[in-house]
Amino acid sequence: MLNMTHRDNPVTRAYSTQITHRTGPHIGRVDDYVRALKSIEISSCERDMLRAHAKAPGREITGNQLANTIGHFGSRIGNKKYGKLARKIAAAAELPTCKSDVSDYLAAVFTLADGAQQNSEDWHWVMHEEVVEALKKTRIV
Repeated sequence: MLNMTHRDNPVTRAYSTQITHRTGPHIGRVDDYVRALKSIEISSCERDMLRAHAKAPGREITGNQLANTIGHFGSRIGNKKYGKLARKIAAAAELPTCKSDVSDYLAAVFTLADGAQQNSEDWHWVMHEEVVEALKKTRIV
């Protein structure tokens, strides 16, 4: 079992267990993301990626689209830059890394979104509702 010390108190223990079973321990609550977004430095490019993802139809975006958002080309660079941002957010929110057989930067993105690799090398990411709500509360979106 993962140590979830930031949530482990009598008031939040029941809710924490519910959210962990519903979405996984690497996915935070809205308040976790709000706290993280307020505590880290976010570059204009990182902010643009978050906005583009939150505003995408169905909150679904590809690594290539993320790269294009910040003036780069190629899914690998989009996923890598988004993964670095996701790692910062996860650390600030005290969320564990998703256990996965993919690269570290791709595994970090699962903190922000569910993802699947399509027929190509590119990944399709659907942003977690908790992240969207946190982006609204922090007025990033």
